[in-house]
Amino acid sequence: MILGIVISLTALGSASSGAKQVQAAEAIVSSSSARILHAGTEVPFEQMVADLARADVVCLGEQHDHAEGHAFQLQLVQSLGSKAPSIGLSLEMFERDVQIVLDEYLQGHITESAYLAAARPWPRYKTDYLPLVEWCKANGRPVIAANVPRRYVNIVARLGQAALLKLPRASRAFLPRLPYSMDLPREYDAALDQVFGGAHSQADSTATPRPNLMKEAQGLWDHGMAESILDSVRKRRLHPVVHVVGSMHCERGFGIVDRLRRAAPRLRILTVIVVPQPRAGDPPLPGDLGDYVVLCARIEGASR
Repeated sequence: MILGIVISLTALGSASSGAKQVQAAEAIVSSSSARILHAGTEVPFEQMVADLARADVVCLGEQHDHAEGHAFQLQLVQSLGSKAPSIGLSLEMFERDVQIVLDEYLQGHITESAYLAAARPWPRYKTDYLPLVEWCKANGRPVIAANVPRRYVNIVARLGQAALLKLPRASRAFLPRLPYSMDLPREYDAALDQVFGGAHSQADSTATPRPNLMKEAQGLWDHGMAESILDSVRKRRLHPVVHVVGSMHCERGFGIVDRLRRAAPRLRILTVIVVPQPRAGDPPLPGDLGDYVVLCARIEGASR
């Protein structure tokens, strides 16, 4: 079926600096449509939501520049929230050391401008992620700053994960447990080789990341986000934790999903991969991208 997505954003609050971005998201969502595939079969939106509400973790894989996909994510989180009052939102887009800033904003202690100045939001935060955060704020739901600070990922990309052990104790408070495994599924390892291999010609330079160290850096991202999610399930009793992340970190059950399943085999983890509707002549999408694959119709002028 084709799902017409129509939502109300009246609960998002009235912060004047974000009002236009919220209205823009509403316009995209109200004119959007999506096809939802599960095991190759088209299913209704409501069926997917009911299934996701029973999961412990939902990995919501996105294309970062896909406006229609961001609009769909908001509608999905809202719908899940109506069925799962203990829902928590986890974001790749915020790093662990700004969790206190996020909490202060969500609890109303600091202004939006102070929050944005301190939280290092991504460049398209106001169009892509503000609606999600504001929905959580309006509904009293937590937002998890799940990612490892980029400065530490940079260390690994240059020097390897062993260099993290030399950091001061206060710095290591923002890191996941060390060391972390680089025993990757063969297909994921090959995919990372394709992404990183050959990208840097000076393989023996400590100033230029080497492909094997770039994979270790990717491993730190995956490991750190997986640990943030698992802590949210076990310590904060959030159910489900909806983790919004670039799709490569969770497609085909690799990356974050693989690490979660190794750490906690009994967790019920589902993946939703949101992609643009393929155009005529585009190669077919792999059938195993996720438990659910959402094909969002392309809206003229929406995607960036």
